[in-house]
Amino acid sequence: MPFYVIDPIQVLLIGAGGHCKSCINLVDSILEYEVQGIIDRAGSSAKEVLGHKVLGTDDEMESLFGDSPSVMISVGQIKTPQTRIKLFEIANSLGAVFPVLKSPTSCVSDHSSISSGTAVFHQVIVNASVRIGENCILNNKALIEHDAIIGSHCHISTGALINGGVLIEDGCFVGSGAVLHEGIKVGENAVISAGQIVRKDVPNNTIVK
Repeated sequence: MPFYVIDPIQVLLIGAGGHCKSCINLVDSILEYEVQGIIDRAGSSAKEVLGHKVLGTDDEMESLFGDSPSVMISVGQIKTPQTRIKLFEIANSLGAVFPVLKSPTSCVSDHSSISSGTAVFHQVIVNASVRIGENCILNNKALIEHDAIIGSHCHISTGALINGGVLIEDGCFVGSGAVLHEGIKVGENAVISAGQIVRKDVPNNTIVK
């Protein structure tokens, strides 16, 4: 019986900061993908990250893209999602494909849905009937319980616990180790600081600390 070797899919990373290192580690853990190179912000002098070459800057994105390139937004999100959103929208307008990149150590229910460009890092658990939007970060050891809904461009940080039936709207940040009680709603662009226990709804554009 013949043995076929399938070449891994090349992924361009957009953003060369600290979060890029985590993204490289994630891509390296997935057999089907490998890092093609990195696109950094205009004016940066970075040449490589963890041995992967910086190919150019974001104002050269169109010339660096081939036909339907696979792209990962490797800029992190703490204070605002706007940079991630802007880069996602520009790359999307240039024909980029945004794979859902899932660590082999994550556990994602077959009865959940995750939209394009979302990264599922190591030891994340996504339970049944969860819906997750585009361009999200589910960072290491986050737990997303049944029937939770997470909008687009959200960052769920390391060890955060999103209980059943929680609704998190677009552009939110949930800090490391935060706990969101079942059934609450977190409004657009809200920020939940690390370690917070949230028992009631959070309005749009609110910082919980």
